[in-house]
Amino acid sequence: MASGRLICDPPELDWSQPSGPRASDYGDVYFSAEDGLEETRAVFLAGCDLPAAWDRRSHYTIGELGFGTGLNALALWQMWREHRPQGGWLHFISVEKHPLSREQAARAFQAWPDLQGLSDQLLAQWPPRLKGPHRMIFAEDRFTITVFHDEAEAALGQVDALVDAWFLDGFAPARNEAMWSQTVLDHVGRLSRPGARIGTFTVAGAVRRGLQAAGFAVSKQPGFGRKRERLEAIYQGEGKPERQADTRPIAILGAGIAGASLAHAARRRGREVVLIDPNGPAGGASSAPAGMLTPRLERADRPHVRATLAAFAYARRLYDGLNGFHPGGVIRQLTGQKDIARYSGVADLMGSDIRVDGDRLHMLEAGWFEPSVLVAELIADTPVLAALPAGAFCIIDARGHRADHPDISPSAGQVAVFEADVPAQPVTWGHYACPTADGRLLLGATHIKGEVAGPDAGAVQAFRAEALERLPELAGRLPETVVETWSGVRASTPDRLPVAGRWDRDDAGWILSGLGSRGFAHAPLLAEQVLSEICAEPLALELSGAETLSPHRFELRRQRRGD
Repeated sequence: MASGRLICDPPELDWSQPSGPRASDYGDVYFSAEDGLEETRAVFLAGCDLPAAWDRRSHYTIGELGFGTGLNALALWQMWREHRPQGGWLHFISVEKHPLSREQAARAFQAWPDLQGLSDQLLAQWPPRLKGPHRMIFAEDRFTITVFHDEAEAALGQVDALVDAWFLDGFAPARNEAMWSQTVLDHVGRLSRPGARIGTFTVAGAVRRGLQAAGFAVSKQPGFGRKRERLEAIYQGEGKPERQADTRPIAILGAGIAGASLAHAARRRGREVVLIDPNGPAGGASSAPAGMLTPRLERADRPHVRATLAAFAYARRLYDGLNGFHPGGVIRQLTGQKDIARYSGVADLMGSDIRVDGDRLHMLEAGWFEPSVLVAELIADTPVLAALPAGAFCIIDARGHRADHPDISPSAGQVAVFEADVPAQPVTWGHYACPTADGRLLLGATHIKGEVAGPDAGAVQAFRAEALERLPELAGRLPETVVETWSGVRASTPDRLPVAGRWDRDDAGWILSGLGSRGFAHAPLLAEQVLSEICAEPLALELSGAETLSPHRFELRRQRRGD
């Protein structure tokens, strides 16, 4: 994966025509000037034999080149609502090099007021321009959208899915050759299920020959509107081996944020699930009085950076609809020119959600949360048991440092709560200051290797001294007396990245652990990734991102070193 900016370039849009936006840099329109919605229905939906093709299917996956305004997704969603098979789930995987902003998409959607109910839901989850995959779930309709922001060739190389139908909807091949290259079309073939169908508006000879070389039988069909012809194609190859779903009931060991996120992802799919925790829900590090939701920031475009930023963005969208999350941003205080230069570089890579102003880094999408409230929201009515019930269960170990993994170790942490005014915005500088639900000031947190029994009075005094130095508005108004001290244990790994995926040791099933101090930022999307593996669905992460978080990565590194 090449180093570079972590965000995609925005599109250059020309709104001068009443028919909708035009891509100035490609000299092409996003949809037909005659009737973009009807063109979508004719070229892509009917061209892929929908809805008949998904009849009696429990899972159906559609791939797309060119997400654009999202019009195809909305038309597909509307058809799925009207013709969804009993118990069916639809997965839509798309690729977009130049993502529209939420405001640009909303402007484009004004042309289809009949779709407003769906477009409002899509806009509510509209992802940032960060590179990599962005998953949006509409559980009520059993519909998932995963948009990969990147060049088509790079994005498709990172997809793990078996696709039943394709919408090839990039700009015209003469204006956008990279979208229609042989490598891209070969990826389309590689990801296709036998008999997978393609619908596309173009009949360019290079595209026809490219699809044939990728294993498709191609035919011309009557076009839409002023276009005389379009293409349909059917994949003639054998397809890659199909992953098998594990359909057993699910038992999750641990009812903290990892277990709660897994239960939430399982319940969305209608899976039978129980949580096993003798201490009840929101134990361990998930029981702190308050916490900070901030992204993990690095000055690089690497697989683990994309994965953790996608996880933060997913958690942020999820928590917006739940009790216990308080948006409004977080300020990181910067120390010295080296620190300022480092985070200015991060801001340049990431775009407008991260901004440096003097010696302050503004994380605009960050916020603070009430851990036990968010955990309870995610657990909802999932049963929480003290011991594993009898029966055959697919075990997911989310217990943190107690998981049977040789590279997960405990890391103790402590916070203190004072009866004092809170800053206008939560502040971090290595340690942090944020409100509690009852309006007090929380200061924290320590990171001590191993398990530490009981609170440390020295740590509390250190918090107090740092706060008086970092937050001068508290000078003289921070009492000596502590209202509450809290300590807990996190699960950590040597590279400070989580482990998420299949863990076959002693038939333990799957594991999600090692979340460290960012469990609430990373657990929801990684739970989605784990459940996608269990249910043999398209994965939520890039292949390279999943590899960097693999439970087996440390063992493989030792093997390479000859340890």
